[in-house]
Amino acid sequence: MSEVSKIHEGQEPEEATSETLQDTGVEIYHATTGTHYTIKAKVKQGEGKVFVNGMPVTELIESGRIKRIEELLRVLNRERLKALDIELEVGDLNLPDVLSPPILAYAIAEALTNLLGRL
Repeated sequence: MSEVSKIHEGQEPEEATSETLQDTGVEIYHATTGTHYTIKAKVKQGEGKVFVNGMPVTELIESGRIKRIEELLRVLNRERLKALDIELEVGDLNLPDVLSPPILAYAIAEALTNLLGRL
């Protein structure tokens, strides 16, 4: 994206390439513990990499900690995502061990969908 188009979109050039913390609008409730987890995202220009609490989402899928669902894979392959690196912050570092893999996959897919809709 050129400096001119960044400014055209209402961003200053340095803002457009800096990392921003955004709320994804997704909250997860863990009934057993009564805990609420909010998913936030750090977004910056990049190569289409997605991380969850510092771990690559692909690693979490391969290890079975996040279920490989069609909806999540479809979101990860969106063209708009390929120009960004996104770090999702999901509650605490043990969250992938606490939530079931399908719940976590669905929450991540929703968070990414919401985030891409706002960008």
